[in-house]
Amino acid sequence: MARRLRFDVGTSRELLLYYASRYLTQTAQNLFLAGLFVAAGTSSRAATDLSSVFVATLLPAVLLGPFGGALADRLGARTALPAGAALRFAVVAGAALLLDGPQWAWAVAFAYSAVSQLYTPAELALVRALKEDAPARAHAWLVTLQFAGQGTGMVLLAPLLYWQLGLPGVLLAAAAGLGANAVLTLFLRAGLAETSAAVRSGTKDAFAFGAVVRFFLAEGAVAYSVLGLAARSIVARTLIVAMPLYLTHDMGLGQEAVVYLVLPGIVGVVVGLFWFGRRTTSANAVEVMRGCLATLAAAAFAAAALDYGVTLAAQYSQIPPLARAEASVNTTFAVAFPVAFAVGVALTASLVAGRAILSAAAPPEQQGRVFAVQEMVSETLVALPLLAAGVGTEFLGARPVLATVGAVAAAVWGIGELLRGRASLRPAEAGLALS
Repeated sequence: MARRLRFDVGTSRELLLYYASRYLTQTAQNLFLAGLFVAAGTSSRAATDLSSVFVATLLPAVLLGPFGGALADRLGARTALPAGAALRFAVVAGAALLLDGPQWAWAVAFAYSAVSQLYTPAELALVRALKEDAPARAHAWLVTLQFAGQGTGMVLLAPLLYWQLGLPGVLLAAAAGLGANAVLTLFLRAGLAETSAAVRSGTKDAFAFGAVVRFFLAEGAVAYSVLGLAARSIVARTLIVAMPLYLTHDMGLGQEAVVYLVLPGIVGVVVGLFWFGRRTTSANAVEVMRGCLATLAAAAFAAAALDYGVTLAAQYSQIPPLARAEASVNTTFAVAFPVAFAVGVALTASLVAGRAILSAAAPPEQQGRVFAVQEMVSETLVALPLLAAGVGTEFLGARPVLATVGAVAAAVWGIGELLRGRASLRPAEAGLALS
């Protein structure tokens, strides 16, 4: 019987180094990205330069991701991590010294994202070596530290450093943080010599993806995880696109009112991390993914139309308290508030459960490629829906787009239900050891 996970950091020296590295690199990375966005956003061609930076950060995951994962498997995760960290530092240090205008911000963003295709799969692959008994707990901490680093780098340090030192100061601080992380990963590498992180694939095997494809096709739980993570990305990014118009047109509020929806969303994220970080087990990881997809579908449909139903019920029910409440409350806002909370929970819990499934199920010598291919699938599948969401929101409004994204989540949930009959979807005794 699977035991319940405890959401704690653990006491292993290597695990603490790993978590410290995660926080440090996320802080420095977001400081660097904030600098690029400022450089591009303050140019005379701000819209073009900003869109170029966004595209440049996404393309390498699609074009180079699988090759970065293959190289991580060839080197072994313990070696690929410091190698990727050194390359990240080199790119940002070069930008701090040489970037003299916004016209090359896209090239720097592309170079950083390209070398990250080695670092990121190696970082995720280390979960198997460091927390093989409870990867869900480790992934919950990785997401927590990612959010903490984003807040520290982009919200706290970037404005302060830009105000005091300008763009060069922001980039130099980011380079210093990534340099410190490169040193930290060397200490981590030394402590992982006798673990599965030292497993290396042969050159021929590492750059052959047949075994990885067969792994995805044979393991129902893994296929469900990949589809679920892709659907999660589509929902999350479509909400970002549709939210400004939804606030102004449907809720009748100014865009500054976004804080009213961000706050319950943040509470949902915290609940998702701590609740599911503690309770995700080998027996329920797929069930967590299923519940999250159903929640995302229901939340999107609710945001699209539930307030209309509440208004009609109040008007035609002839129940005085309900009619008075509907007349005095912004019904759309009343619906959007719990929807934001539910979305925060589901987006976070699905990420933790989905990645934990991959960590537990993938063979040690394929971890880098598995995570890289999963990221490539998500980024590829999200591209066209995201473009359609932008166009659709502009011409049709936010509600049809929200209904469509709800249908996407529901469709993936339905595919998962069809897969439930497959034996490989159910955790095997030697397979999904998430706890």
